[in-house]
Order: sequence, then C-alpha cells, then structure tokens
Amino acid sequence: MRPIYMDHHATTPLLPEVLEAMMPYLTEEFGNPSSTTHVYGTVARTAVEKAREQVAALVGAASPEEIIFTSGATESDNLALKGVAHQLAGKGRRIITIATEHKAVLDTAKKLQKEGFEVVFAPIDEHGVVNLDALRELMDNTTILVSIQYANSEIGTL
Repeated sequence: MRPIYMDHHATTPLLPEVLEAMMPYLTEEFGNPSSTTHVYGTVARTAVEKAREQVAALVGAASPEEIIFTSGATESDNLALKGVAHQLAGKGRRIITIATEHKAVLDTAKKLQKEGFEVVFAPIDEHGVVNLDALRELMDNTTILVSIQYANSEIGTL
C-alpha cells in the first residue's frame, strides 16, 4: 500500500475536467506558444491566451494581462519578490519575511540583500506562528514588502 501523499503544495492530482480540457494540447494540439510562425505555435498561443482570460475571469482580474503563468513556486516567488522590490525600491528597501519561509523566498531575499535591500526576519514561536505584534513593530516607512507564507509544508503551520 502506498503512503498518503501530503505535499499538495508541491503538486496535486488534476481534476478530471482539467485533464479533459488539457488532453488535446498534450496529445494532438501540442506546440510552442512562443513560436507563432507556424500553425502548431499559433494554436498553442491561442489556447494559452484563452486560459489566461479564463483565469482572469475566475479571480476577478481587471484584465487578462495581469495573469502571468510560471513554471512553479520557485519562479513565482522570484518574480514576485524581485518584481516588487525593484518596482518599489525608490520608496524603501526593507523586506520582512520569516526564517521558516520557503527556500525560494529565502534565496531570493538573500540575493536582494546583496543588491542593497534590508532583509528583516519577523519572530515566530515554537509552532512556527508569526508574532503579529512584533511584525507590526518591524514595519516602518521603508518597508516595501512583507512575505510570509500562509501554510508551511514542512511543519504544517497555518
């Protein structure tokens, strides 16, 4: 008997309706959506843009252009942290996170620190829960980003 899979942050099984919607693009309608000089890429690009519109409608985005697809959590974390930090660097350079954050966030924070951003760690208790009063005290007018995961996949803290 296989063990119960508990890391649904890393990957989850596809819903049957998602698999059904994706099957044409996994079997017959495959192509590189960035290569639109041929029919394969054009069909793939059309499918990606349709998906972008569907996701935008689902989450209430102002426009589909607000939706960015990434390859996974690490790329998403990098894009979010670096994007916010560089966009708001003129307003401040303080970033607050926690020591038990995802490795992708911690690695990106270290990189930003080397670029001159100040990275501060909010205290957590023995269960990995953030001390909100201490977090508030760390925030000042130079704080441009607070990155704290909602759920920790290693210790299970919410």
